[in-house]
Amino acid sequence: MSDVVESPSAPRSGVIGDSPARKEDDRLLRGEGRFADDVTPANALHMAVVRSPFPRARIEAIDISAALEMDGVHDVLVGTDVAARSEPINVLRPTPGAPYVTYYALAQGRVEYEGQPVASVAATSRHIAEDAAELIEVDYDPVEHVPDVIAAMEPDAPVLHPDVLDSNLLVSNPQSVGDSASAIAAADTVVSGRFFVNRVSGLPMETRGIVAEWRPGGRELSVRLSTQTPHLVRSQLAHCLRLDESWIHVVAADVGGAFGLKLGVYPEDLLACLHAMALRRPVKWIEDRLEFFRATTHAREAVHDFRIAADREGRIAAMEDVYATDLGAYYGSFGSAQLSSVTYSGPYRLDHGTVERRVTMTSKTPVGAYRGYGQPEVNFAREVLLDRLARRLEMSPVELRRRNMLTPEELPWRNTTGAVYDSGDYAECLLAAVDRIGYDELRRTGHGPRADGRYVGVGLSSFVERTGYASSRFLAGRGSKFGAHESVTVRANRSGGIDLYTGVSTFGQGSETAFAQVLSHVLGIAYDRVHVHAGDTSATPLNTGAFASRTMIAAAGALEKAAADLRAKTLKVGAWLLEVDDPDELEIAGTVVRVASDPARSVALRDVHEEAILGLRLPEGIEPGLEATAYHEPTHAAFAYGTAAALVSVDAETGDFDVERFVMVHDSGTPVNPQLIDGQIRGGLAQGLGAALREELRYDPETGQLLNGTMLDYFVPTACDMPPIELVHTEVASPVTPFGVRGVGETGTIPAGAAIANGICDALSGLGVEISRLPLTPELVWREIQRARGVPA
Repeated sequence: MSDVVESPSAPRSGVIGDSPARKEDDRLLRGEGRFADDVTPANALHMAVVRSPFPRARIEAIDISAALEMDGVHDVLVGTDVAARSEPINVLRPTPGAPYVTYYALAQGRVEYEGQPVASVAATSRHIAEDAAELIEVDYDPVEHVPDVIAAMEPDAPVLHPDVLDSNLLVSNPQSVGDSASAIAAADTVVSGRFFVNRVSGLPMETRGIVAEWRPGGRELSVRLSTQTPHLVRSQLAHCLRLDESWIHVVAADVGGAFGLKLGVYPEDLLACLHAMALRRPVKWIEDRLEFFRATTHAREAVHDFRIAADREGRIAAMEDVYATDLGAYYGSFGSAQLSSVTYSGPYRLDHGTVERRVTMTSKTPVGAYRGYGQPEVNFAREVLLDRLARRLEMSPVELRRRNMLTPEELPWRNTTGAVYDSGDYAECLLAAVDRIGYDELRRTGHGPRADGRYVGVGLSSFVERTGYASSRFLAGRGSKFGAHESVTVRANRSGGIDLYTGVSTFGQGSETAFAQVLSHVLGIAYDRVHVHAGDTSATPLNTGAFASRTMIAAAGALEKAAADLRAKTLKVGAWLLEVDDPDELEIAGTVVRVASDPARSVALRDVHEEAILGLRLPEGIEPGLEATAYHEPTHAAFAYGTAAALVSVDAETGDFDVERFVMVHDSGTPVNPQLIDGQIRGGLAQGLGAALREELRYDPETGQLLNGTMLDYFVPTACDMPPIELVHTEVASPVTPFGVRGVGETGTIPAGAAIANGICDALSGLGVEISRLPLTPELVWREIQRARGVPA
């Protein structure tokens, strides 16, 4: 059984389980964070980028002469320059079996999406660079484009990359266990549907940005970048720019949000470096919001054809999900979502299952990672279809889910794609959500209409979330160019504190705080004596970076090992100073080393550290220095899980609806910092609710151009748009991770769409309304009401 925790307590000691003040907040709240745009070196030039206005076109000619003649312009790059001086952007995370459809930083004779970089200008100011960019004349010859994944697979669709592909299907990855076709054929009931998931953006507060500086004499390319993966970017820059990796220094001190969008190298990063290397002057580029909507990777868009078969008692006999995920025009550093396949069966018992991922290319901005990375998409399809199955069987959706959920005794469980669910109590989260939303009372009072004329429904959505990676060996089998491990260096200083060095940049996830807590917990030193240095490739051990809800799983192990090594040596030196024979009789307590049985006998950590660092009087057998570096390689992924419940009221005439309550019950294992977990869940829910209710990047199918690429017409929710959110945490420690932690960064994004869609369908069950697409707008609901009534909409 687990412990249910209603809200985080806030003791301040700073060990695992506490919620001390965040280490990041002091500088951020004072406005003293150091983001890419806060850095402008003396003599810096500024870059602007010419982008394609067409979704697909041949480039017949480019005339840069007028731009070059403009006062203040120092350099202009076009595609041929880039091809001569650099390599195509390499892939860090391939899709198994997929050919490479990579691209240079600038278009090479053709453009494949609106916003693709065609030329770049370096000038003494951004204004001059922008004005010069407008003087560059590009002669385009527009050709037929591909608007979406369904059109992409039509027999007469133009093939976007005929030099590599025979069609617009990049690759198909089918996986199957058992005999789902026979199980479906023999089942008492089969429900099916085609589900459309909207294209959205992660929308970090800070757009992308880079400051590049080249010192050829020093053989150093210094790059200040807004990125989640400084060490991976360093390796990509070395490859693409044909440089020795040791010449490249990447710094990502503060990053203003990332959500998966800032993984790996983008074209603009290479362009700024190429300008800086050619001119031997610093070059700066900060993405504006219009560029962001067209140039930073998009996410989510997919079409799922899902089937679920069951017997009369509601026991699931088989699931099948064949889905097309929209990759956009090119394969970026991380490519399309892959976790839809891993989690398509959710928290349910399944012996016969088939899932097939079809990665499809279209004439749109490339798709990349975004919080959840395939899991919200498939969760919407499966959970909405489960409610349809419940209605078909005239069974409670609660009982249908509970009957098919894996029990704690059945875990660990290998699902039909080979993923191993490590532990948990899925039904406990379901029943806690049902209890909290008042499901039984709502069933008793009925759907309405209420006195205000609105119909009332409650929707459920259960989920599992893969957090972290199942070992580097697993990644190697998929061709990934990064490992599952994390690393830290911890170094004692003469002030009595510890400097903690990590390649994990800080972008709002609270890693500085959580890392310091784990170190304090294991080492015994006071939390406020730990100082975290993050995101500098020259100062930190090689690492992977922060994404996929993996950071704490991997880093906690490295911190535990490094702290144990440092503690052992600290106690040795302390024993010598205290004239105690056995170091095991000592402990580190806050700011001192002391005899555990006699706390009055102590020596300040400052003195212990100084003796170790100076090494002037150390006894024989103890080497100078007090520092440890450790790596941790996770052996398994850990699966977080939970259930959301939404109370929804609907106007059956207009389709207007309100989410009156939203309950989220989840389990992220041992909570390192409950307050951070609360923030991660609420932040994820805000993005999940935004994608479910408001956000969609809409393209004109005729022109192929983005219709709403500004903050005026991309409807990201504000705090005022959020429904009341009630969080309930359960705690089941994972048996496969250090301290029992599970990842938490993406959980909130997963269940919202299905929970609200099911609530709307429940409220309007008397009309037979079904919903199969996101976002859930009043217009969509009204159209489905009209469809259910047999009225043309």
